[in-house]
Amino acid sequence: MAKKVMVVDDDEKTVKFLTAALEENGYEVISAYNGKDGLEKIQSERPDLAILDVMMPKKTGFVLFKQLRRDENLKNMPVIMLTGVAEVLEDLDAESGDTHERPYDSLREAMRKSIMDMRDEGLVKPDLFIDKPIDPELVIEKVRDLIGS
Repeated sequence: MAKKVMVVDDDEKTVKFLTAALEENGYEVISAYNGKDGLEKIQSERPDLAILDVMMPKKTGFVLFKQLRRDENLKNMPVIMLTGVAEVLEDLDAESGDTHERPYDSLREAMRKSIMDMRDEGLVKPDLFIDKPIDPELVIEKVRDLIGS
C-alpha cells in the first residue's frame, strides 16, 4: 500500500507539480489549497507526511503546523514546509537599489519570531524547510528520508 503525502498550498501549480512528482515515485497524494481544508483532510486521511506552504489563506502553514504538533494523534507526523519567501525577499531587496537598506527585514524577523515561538512553546520546528522554486528530486529524496518509499 502506497504511503500517503498531504500537500497543502494555495498555489494550484505547485500542488499539481508536487502531486505529479510524488505519484510518479509511488506515493498517494492528498491535496488542499488552504490551511483550514488541509487540517480537515489531515485529520480524516491520516497521511504519513505533510508538505505545507508557509504563506496561505485561512490558516498559515505555521499555524497549521502548531495545530498538528498539539494533536496527540498527529504530533509525530513528519512535516516539510515550503517557502517562497527567500526568493521573493531577494528580488525585492534587489529592486530596492544600493541604498544599503533592507526594507523587508521586518518580514524576515517575523518569520524568525514564528520559529522561535514554536520552540518556546515546546513545538520543534518542521522536519525540513524547502525554498521555492521546488526541486522535485530534492523533495522526493527528503520524503524518502522521512517516510521511506
